Amino acid sequence: MTLYPGRWRGVILLLLLACLGGCGVSPDAYRGQGPDWDLARFFNGKLVAHGLVTDRSGEVTSRFRVEMVGRWQDGKGELFEQFHFDDGRQQTRTWHLAKGADGHWRGTASDVVGEAIGKTEGFALNWRYQLDLALPDGDVVRVSFDDWMYLLDEDRLINRAQISKFGIHLGEVILYIERLGATPPAPPGNGSNKETIDSHLLSMV
Repeated sequence: MTLYPGRWRGVILLLLLACLGGCGVSPDAYRGQGPDWDLARFFNGKLVAHGLVTDRSGEVTSRFRVEMVGRWQDGKGELFEQFHFDDGRQQTRTWHLAKGADGHWRGTASDVVGEAIGKTEGFALNWRYQLDLALPDGDVVRVSFDDWMYLLDEDRLINRAQISKFGIHLGEVILYIERLGATPPAPPGNGSNKETIDSHLLSMV
């Protein structure tokens, strides 16, 4: 006996994939884990990012650098982004950011459909939005972003964004973002640890 008519199999598969694509970690999982987000502070002034794009198999399809400048006034921010891709392409985007009465962040840009909604908890910030994504061949496709930013310290973060369409995973964007002029990160451990390690190495000679 056929459980599902053939014409429904594709629909059911898409629904299952959409369900799986919608399941994920909530920002609440990082509540109480610092450093806490101060979006207006982090995205103020000049920043630089280095990143890459992968396809659904995990293969790297492009690499890029982003130069950013953020400005804030009366609780509202403007973040300008200049993208430089490894194939010579360049793109720009300007985000307009503000915090809503519900405590969630709102973001708009010319290629973002409607609003991006962002929620912070602890060191994590999660944005969800639809984007009209410009492809290298000039085509534009509307996709969904599940965009996570994880603070490493007050001046550096890792950004990981899942790209999907109709709930089907298409690829991923991974970036490292740093505020320019930031204090260099402290090396792990301290001087006493280094002396202990050096003594151990000498004892092995």
